[in-house]
Amino acid sequence: MSVTLTGGAGTSSAAQANKVLRIGLGSLPDQLDPAAAADDSTVTVLKCLFEGLVRLNASGQAVPAIAKSWTLSKDGRTYTFALRGDAKWSNGQQVLASDFEYAWKRALAPEAKNVYAFNMYMINNAQNYNEGLLKDTSKIGVKALNNTTLQVTLKEKTSYFIQLLAESIYFPVYAKTAKANNQWATDLKSMVTNGPFKLKTWKSNEISIVKNPAYYAAQEIKLPEVRLLLPENPTVAYMNKEVDWVGGGGVESVDYTSLDSASYRDLHEGSYASTYFYQFNLTKPPFDNLKIRQALAMAIDREALRYGNPAFGFVPPSIHGTQLNFRTEMSDKMYFHEDVAAAKQLLKEGMREAGLTKFPSFTIIVNEYINHDVIASKVIKDWQKNLGIEASVEIQSFEELLDNRIHQKYAIARAGWSADFNDPASMLELFSSQNVSNDTGWSSTVYDRYMQQARQAADPGTRMQIYATAEQLLMDQMAVIPLFYTVTDYLSHPNIKNVYVDYDGSIAFTRGSWR
Repeated sequence: MSVTLTGGAGTSSAAQANKVLRIGLGSLPDQLDPAAAADDSTVTVLKCLFEGLVRLNASGQAVPAIAKSWTLSKDGRTYTFALRGDAKWSNGQQVLASDFEYAWKRALAPEAKNVYAFNMYMINNAQNYNEGLLKDTSKIGVKALNNTTLQVTLKEKTSYFIQLLAESIYFPVYAKTAKANNQWATDLKSMVTNGPFKLKTWKSNEISIVKNPAYYAAQEIKLPEVRLLLPENPTVAYMNKEVDWVGGGGVESVDYTSLDSASYRDLHEGSYASTYFYQFNLTKPPFDNLKIRQALAMAIDREALRYGNPAFGFVPPSIHGTQLNFRTEMSDKMYFHEDVAAAKQLLKEGMREAGLTKFPSFTIIVNEYINHDVIASKVIKDWQKNLGIEASVEIQSFEELLDNRIHQKYAIARAGWSADFNDPASMLELFSSQNVSNDTGWSSTVYDRYMQQARQAADPGTRMQIYATAEQLLMDQMAVIPLFYTVTDYLSHPNIKNVYVDYDGSIAFTRGSWR
């Protein structure tokens, strides 16, 4: 388990005196189009330059932003949003409902090939348009009724739609500029934004943003300037007091080999909405047997893996529930436990049911990346020691791994899933029978019914209970073996507050400040 350490030494007097926050990143965006965002660094910048109808607060809850209020029709399909009259673009022009209509239809355009366009598919006719089956954009369920009223019609009731609206693909764009200049998202001079910050400079190794005085809640923004830097080694740059904050991205962004003891005190752990797991080939013996799958899941020492936080469910703790995170609201429920004695008994019973006198050796396939093979080797060692099972690891390219999973050419395969938006639906919908990303081979009509019920549920508490029941079914069937919830470590100057790693690995600093 990663350890959270607080406190710390180190000062950044120059930055504090000037109230400039310097963040060291591992990469910088090459374009700033909200519809095309597909990596953590781009999302980090976009979330401070743009703002949608809602935004996520520090608890992960959607709160009003450009939309000051909204109503929902009795059938749960039509939202009517009232936009703030004081919402301005950085050029002083009013943010209009038509800017949202234009931006959303632009994001769905088939020729744009935006990877997260599917997050808009609950809008009526959005999928048909994105897939080229519909040409008439007036039939898409988004319409500006006037300058400050936006109407959105869904194809069916979708209870988590408001939560989705905080994602960058739902941000508005300044229609006049976007229509006139198709290179606007890479051009500093053409960039018109509506968020709490605006661009000052944009270089290959630095993006500097300053407080946007036209922002409707400018009084809430305490940082007058933030510099996003690209040092050769962000950890070394932190130790040299060249940056004040390093981390994010859902990977090992802190270089522990370079970290000194003084900076180690500034190390913190941030949650990342991602679950690392193994999936079985359920179409062939021996993993078509439930007891065998359960035995393998219960015979792994997750703490000894030394990656992330041990997972005994599928929804990670950074995912929001009703008021708190989903895991906390479900009382941190563990759907199974590590129990070697019970695992041995289950394996014995499963082998008997499968007609096996000796367990066949098998291979875990993993892709080429940081430590996937190391993790698999540790898991195999546990199975050998605890169950007497023999297995090996095969490293493949990521493309080969995906192809083998899709075509069920494996025994056990490495997998992982990260939330596209901050809601349990983004994790649990993966296992719906119709989900194109479900390459596990597992499906359940009962599970599908739970997902449909959750989408239709008006009461948030009821919806979370349905998701908990669905997760229970998923774990009872041991369709996959969850290993750990991903975390990301970061270094933060002790005088910085309200700057943190968001659920998606981006860095949230819009409401940050110096103590």
